[in-house]
Order: sequence, then C-alpha cells, then structure tokens
Amino acid sequence: MNWKFSTCVELLSRAAEYSKTEGTLSCEALARFLVAREAFYSGKSAEETRAEIGRRIRVTRQAVDRGIREPQRSFSGLTDGAAAKAARSESWPIEDSLFRLAITYSLAINEVNACGGKIVAFPTAGSSGIVPGILWAYRDAREPSLDHESPRFQDAFTVASAVGIIIASTATLAGAAGGCQAECGAAGAMAAAGLSCLLGEDAASAFDSAALSLKNSLGLACDPIAGLVEVPCVKRNAFLAGNALVAVSLLRAGVKSAVPFDEVVSAMKSIGDSMPASIRESAEGGLALTPTGIAVRERIK
Repeated sequence: MNWKFSTCVELLSRAAEYSKTEGTLSCEALARFLVAREAFYSGKSAEETRAEIGRRIRVTRQAVDRGIREPQRSFSGLTDGAAAKAARSESWPIEDSLFRLAITYSLAINEVNACGGKIVAFPTAGSSGIVPGILWAYRDAREPSLDHESPRFQDAFTVASAVGIIIASTATLAGAAGGCQAECGAAGAMAAAGLSCLLGEDAASAFDSAALSLKNSLGLACDPIAGLVEVPCVKRNAFLAGNALVAVSLLRAGVKSAVPFDEVVSAMKSIGDSMPASIRESAEGGLALTPTGIAVRERIK
C-alpha cells in the first residue's frame, strides 16, 4: 500500500484504494485509511493508534474545562479569563448553543496554552483551541453521547489532522514562515473538515468546507505583542472558529468553493512567501508595534 500523500487528490485516491471504494468516499473510510497509515508508520496496532487518538482528545477536553472553570490570567496580563467571561455572559446576540460554545471553548483552550497549561498543538500551540473547541462544542450542543472513545468523534479529529498534514506538506504550519494564515487559518480549515464529518458529509465535501474556510483567512498576519502567544492569538482562535462555522454552514447550504482545496493551499504558500518578515511572528510589525504593543513589551521585558 502506498501510504504517502501531499495533496487532497492523492489522499482521497489512496483512501479509496485502501477501502476499495468506488464512487463517494465517506469520512469513516478516510479515517480508517489514516489510522492504518499512522499504525504503519508508528509500528503500533490500529487499536493502539485509536487509543492514542482518544487520549489526546481527552487532553483537549481537560483544557476546555480548566479554561472555563479557572479564569486564566497570564503573567503579562494579556490573557485575562476571556473564556470564563464568555461562559457567564447572557448577552450573546446569536442565540445558538453550538456557536456560543465553539467561541467559548476555543478561547478556553488557547488561554490554557497562554498560561502554560497542557494542550494538544492542533496544529500549533497558538491555534490549539479551534479544532477541539468546535468539535467539543458540537458534542455538547448536539450529541452528548459522543466522547473521546466514540469512533465517529475520533474520525472527525482524524480527518481534521489530514487537512493539517496536507497544509504542512505543501505550504507550512509555522507563523514564522507563513503568517497566522498558517496557524489559525490552517486550524480553521481543519475544524471545518472535522465538523463536516460529524454532520455526515462525505470526505470530498469535508475538504470543500476546508477550502472555504482557508481561502477566507489567506494573508493573515502573525504579529504577536511582545512576541507572546497571547494577543492577538487567543481571541483569534475564537474568530477563526467562527470562520470555520460559516464555511460548514455554506457547505450544508450547497455552496461549494470555487477553488479546490489543493489550489487554495498553494495560494497560501505563495502569499506566505511574499509576506514581509515583520508580520511573520517576529513581533516587528503590525499590532506588535502599536503604541500599546510597545508599551506592553517595555513593561514586561
């Protein structure tokens, strides 16, 4: 079996070959291929691989719960318990539990990261709240029976990871190389694919939602104040979670991406390569050089 892929087209072809699927490839079949692939490379069994996936999903839940239960406040003061405030708020203008929880959970996980807590980099620490934030929000708002051991829930995380693998292979997941489009932008695309799977979409449609999300975060700067993964990173997790929810909503309405996923990723690489170094995680441009950004840097150095 050829386990290698660097594009969506290659991945779907390999997965169809592995599952002997002709026609529409399900997210379940795609996830089976990805689990078998990981088992092959790691030397573990499929069962052991599934157990590790479950363990990591459980870690993300612990981060959600900690971020809401214990308002996270960092040494710099830039992280100030936003998730706990959001969880308590009764002033949400959009009365939808999935939306509210996705925003709150994405904040919670990234605040835990900013304060030195345990998270799963998904795909990076600075964007760690988006994928699990959305998927756990779906579980709590729509299907409480799902947990870290549920195959469907694991499949959603697994397919999301495949989106990240392709972006890493063709472009980058590093803000220092491609700006925040490579971190929070990539995570939004991953979350859109994972949520699409939970909603019963097929594998190709999951990647279409990923394309919708990613192409609408292209060019996003990485300009952290004082070089810390706090501002704009923490709140950006919430905003890009919203971006992913819009992508899936459009997909479910029958709206497709005019540009295929692989081409969007190539465009992302081109844009990242053309970005000046000042807005690629150097803290030498953008928000980092605003009067407030400079004042924070001087205060904590």
